[in-house]
Amino acid sequence: MIASSEQIGELLRAQGLRRTAPRIAVLATLQPVHGHLSVAEIRERLVASGDDDAPDLATVYRTVTTLVEAGVLHALTLEGGVTTYGVAESPHHHAVCTRCGTIIEVPAQRLSSALEHAIEGSAFTLSDRAGLTLHGLCPDCQAQG
Repeated sequence: MIASSEQIGELLRAQGLRRTAPRIAVLATLQPVHGHLSVAEIRERLVASGDDDAPDLATVYRTVTTLVEAGVLHALTLEGGVTTYGVAESPHHHAVCTRCGTIIEVPAQRLSSALEHAIEGSAFTLSDRAGLTLHGLCPDCQAQG
């Protein structure tokens, strides 16, 4: 579902952020993806959408940094050092295919009991925003052998 500019504005206000054109543009680009994009990919999609006022690369970078700090987006750094960004709608972990780079989001509750068991007996408490990155092969790459 693609969120309207007003819904994105409400999301920003709920996080204590001003409603700016670059923030709205970045979130409108990321929300329908249901995954992650790099700063360059976000910028490419903004330009491809025909937005004459598309923010430049530096503005997109500053915008995603602000949105990550506010908890609206989360960042995932992949092998090779490329950082990708996704909407932080609900706590989840990531499974990354080591062959094709596909990223699959795994709901946090699926791993919560295993994580709780792993830290049992320690004084450590996991944050709601804590996330794991698991590496392996996606179903398509497994089928290719």
